[in-house]
Amino acid sequence: MVKLVSEPDKLLKPVRFFVLLALSVIISALGVGLIARTIDPNRFARSLGTVDWRWVLVAVAVICATYVAREQRWAILLRPLAFRRAALWRALLTGQLLNLLLPIRSGDVVRSILVGREPTGNLARVFGSVLIEKAWDWLMLCLLIVIITWAAPLPAWLLLPARPIGWVALLVLIGFLGVALTPEAWITRGVAWFDRALARLPPRWHTFVLNNTRSLLDSLSALRHQEAIIGAACGSLIIWSLSVIINYAVLRAYGVEDWIAAAALLVVLMIGVNLPPSIAGLGVFEGLTMLTLQAFGLPLETTLAIGVTLHGIVVVPLIAGTAWSWLTIVKRERAVS
Repeated sequence: MVKLVSEPDKLLKPVRFFVLLALSVIISALGVGLIARTIDPNRFARSLGTVDWRWVLVAVAVICATYVAREQRWAILLRPLAFRRAALWRALLTGQLLNLLLPIRSGDVVRSILVGREPTGNLARVFGSVLIEKAWDWLMLCLLIVIITWAAPLPAWLLLPARPIGWVALLVLIGFLGVALTPEAWITRGVAWFDRALARLPPRWHTFVLNNTRSLLDSLSALRHQEAIIGAACGSLIIWSLSVIINYAVLRAYGVEDWIAAAALLVVLMIGVNLPPSIAGLGVFEGLTMLTLQAFGLPLETTLAIGVTLHGIVVVPLIAGTAWSWLTIVKRERAVS
């Protein structure tokens, strides 16, 4: 029996969104307020004045390279489906921007929809590739935590999330191995059994559920072919290495040479910014940067200057790239008309 959505449920959805949006604004405002009360504005201004813009430009160049690597990895995970590179770029940048700006991480769903609507697209297949991409990122996060804890003694609060992250990464790895080692015949039998189990559904629903299930299973082919596994693994290593380099370049812009601090900052930001809802991570991003880098003995105002600079490097190129990707479509459509 199909469950119908009631009118109150329809009315509650926008209410929930605006409540979450209001909570995000409050959290960002609290973060900014706490930071403003903690720092000395004059010392902060002097810290900002010491920035070496050459290293900032290096960070901007590397973050652009990171998006190239992300697009290449996604293309590998989407095989055998092939898409126009411009379409992948537009969807990837739009998704990243929405993940950053909105209080809920809807960007990954939006980019799946954008690519799924392409002539060669399949929404379930594309969404499955995004899920596999996130699984690879989780493994890289766990690997980075292991490297950091081995390289230097860190505060207990920084290591607190390591155990649950490690367990999730282990489950992801087991899942990867399970998919890779499962015989194709077993998957075919499973789909056939599922087809019979859906027999009581109306024909339209039966076809919809079965086709999307097959598409999701097809996305797992990226875990069953050696070329795809190697490509995704190498792509993930490149992406995360470049991300550490971005942090290191920003640290160098303020005279700090510490690779472990750069890696630790990446771990904390990847985990922490996604937990509390906030507007573009405002206040939360800077606060986490200050908290992390103070553990390495850096002055408070310098840590805030690093956080503000790094946040700008993350946000500004992403907004510019997303705007450019959509403007090219508008120009192309005008030229055709």
